[in-house]
This record gives sequence, C-alpha cells and structure tokens, in this order.
Amino acid sequence: MVVMEPLTDVLAGFYSSFVGFLPGLVAAIVLLIVGLIIGRIISRITKEVMIRCKVDQYVLREKKPLFRLSDVFSIIFKWSIYFLFIWAAVGTLKIPALTEIMQAIVMNFLPGLIKAVIVIVAGYLVAEYIRKQVEISKLMYSSIVGNILFWLTIYVAVAIALPLIGIDPTLVNNMLLIIFGAFGIGVGIAIGLGLKDTVAQLAAEYRKKMKTPKT
Repeated sequence: MVVMEPLTDVLAGFYSSFVGFLPGLVAAIVLLIVGLIIGRIISRITKEVMIRCKVDQYVLREKKPLFRLSDVFSIIFKWSIYFLFIWAAVGTLKIPALTEIMQAIVMNFLPGLIKAVIVIVAGYLVAEYIRKQVEISKLMYSSIVGNILFWLTIYVAVAIALPLIGIDPTLVNNMLLIIFGAFGIGVGIAIGLGLKDTVAQLAAEYRKKMKTPKT
C-alpha cells in the first residue's frame, strides 16, 4: 500500500500534465496544417502572378537562366509563412527552449536569409547585364572579359550576402584568391607555351647581334 501510493501519485501527475498539454498540442497541429495550406496557396498565387506579368521574360532574357524569379519569390513567401506558423505552433506548446529557438530563427535568421537571397538575385541580374553588354560591344576577347566580370559580380554579391546570415565571408575571399592564383598561373603557362618559339627566335637574333663585330 505504501509502494502503490507514490506510483499512483506519479501516474496522476503524468495524466494531469498530459491533459494540460493536449490542448496546446492540438492547437499546434492545427496551426501547422493551416500554415502549410496558406503557404502553398500564397506560393502558387505569387508564382502565377509573376508568370502572367512575364517578370521572368522581362528581367531574365536568357532562354535557360540559372533560376526564375517566379520560383525564387514563391519559395521565399512560402517558407516565410511556414516559419511564422511554426513559431506560433511552438508557442502554443509553452516550451521555453523551443520558443526561444524559433524566435531566434524568425526574428533574426529568416530576415537575414531573405535579404541575402535578394542580394544574390540582384547580383546575378547585374552580372548578367554586364556580361551581355560586354559581349554586345564585340571587343577583342569580349566573351572572356564578360565571363570574368560576370563571376566577379557574383562573388561581390555572395560576399555581401553572407554576413547578412551571420557567415564570415573570409572563406569565400580565400577561395577567390586561390581561383585567381590558379587562373594567373594558367594564363602564364598558356602565354609561355604560346610564345616560346617567338621568345626563342628573339633570343637567337639578340645573341647573333651581340656576336656580330662592330665596324
């Protein structure tokens, strides 16, 4: 009898906690379902509106672009709504640790992520515009110069975007230095191999002049 009383108290406490937790759990599930539905609806509406307004055709004039603005912004709207409803659902559970985590994601990380995506998209558009203008100019090596400027602009956009989500861009800077170093070595080797016969000929002529006695 003495042993059964503590066990009964534990079970009663567990049942009471479960009964108190159950309404919040049901409310959280309902919020998640509603958020999933609303997020998908808003995403489809956003994409449909942008497609009908021909935003992709006006802004991205490539036949096969890396991405479509209608896809990017529909995803941004969809996941923003998802996170807002997840935050609300976690709040109904009244678990402080989860609430703090979701608050940090929604209030700090999510806005920075959206800004970073917009910066990268804008950087891509600017880079594509610069590359096209250089290629249209029909200057010597315009294709190579256009591609170099394109990737430089993309790099600048990524370097600006990373701090917005709390990532140090030092790694990207180091990678860029390695890429430029490898590119410089490759260009040097290519020039060296391409001009080796010319350099040898000039060296031979110079030695011949040096050996010719002066009159």
